[in-house]
Amino acid sequence: MKHRTEDQAIIAATRDWFENSRESIESFSTTLLIPALEDAGLAEVDRDSVESSANAYTRWRRAASMKVGRIIRGTQPFPLAWKWVWVACLPQHYQLEIRRELMAMAGSLYVPIPSFVAAGDEPTRAQAQLHRLAKEFGELLEHAKPGHNGYYDLNDDPRLVDRMMKEAVDLVEVVLCEVAAVSRGTGRPLPRFRMIALEMEG
Repeated sequence: MKHRTEDQAIIAATRDWFENSRESIESFSTTLLIPALEDAGLAEVDRDSVESSANAYTRWRRAASMKVGRIIRGTQPFPLAWKWVWVACLPQHYQLEIRRELMAMAGSLYVPIPSFVAAGDEPTRAQAQLHRLAKEFGELLEHAKPGHNGYYDLNDDPRLVDRMMKEAVDLVEVVLCEVAAVSRGTGRPLPRFRMIALEMEG
């Protein structure tokens, strides 16, 4: 079975978003992707020229849209340097699934760096995401039909097994992310590392 490549996964998600929303290649290119690439230092836009006239702005939008359109249609290679910037321009639920798929392609789980929130005059704190734990656990239980008889065997429906395992891995990723947030926010070492350190001291 041939697996799709990273660029194919990103483009497929982008197309799906376009088909299920009012977003278009032009709006995505000019209001999201190109400005994000510019902020990341991956695209140079002559702002003075673009803002000098309506015609110049129209030409810029057309050129940007055409380039992104060629990438989406596969007539121009997907720039590797654009990968994460492009993903970050997608809606959150698309981002989550694409990041998970891209990390799986690399042989790893998707465990994002914990997000932090400023708490007034207090030190920055790690953001708790307990609602994600509850959501992922609920989805695992919802799709746990292969285990309802108390065991797993070759009689279980492969599609149901695959879905259950996907939901289980999603839960593992969220649990690891939450543990990392707890550790980063409180300054406490991760439990396994603490156990290793105690063994070494002993």
